[in-house]
Amino acid sequence: MNDEAPRLRHFLPALALALFSAGSIFAVTLASPRQGSQMAVIAPPWFGLGDTAAIVVQAGGRMVEAGGFGNVLVAYSEDPGFSAALYRAGAWLVVDPARLRGCLGLNDAPAAMEGRV
Repeated sequence: MNDEAPRLRHFLPALALALFSAGSIFAVTLASPRQGSQMAVIAPPWFGLGDTAAIVVQAGGRMVEAGGFGNVLVAYSEDPGFSAALYRAGAWLVVDPARLRGCLGLNDAPAAMEGRV
């Protein structure tokens, strides 16, 4: 019989599985948005609203609404390559804004904003 007390190394496989599962769920949840829809653009943390808006303009899109932070905003473009253009212009992450409304301080104005773009 083994009387050894449980140590951290005994829990490492379970911890690794939990972290991998959580990361996978996060990645799937924040999958790239559909082309021709609004996209939440997340720029580097040190960017202000003007810098983030410049990324959108450089990628050929329009700003729809600002987030609670200067480096987060919602943008729109009909261009099928808009998401890739945002990354080339300096965006760190481009995701579906509906999933980020509560997390990143975006206003809770769902479909009403689409009429204004």
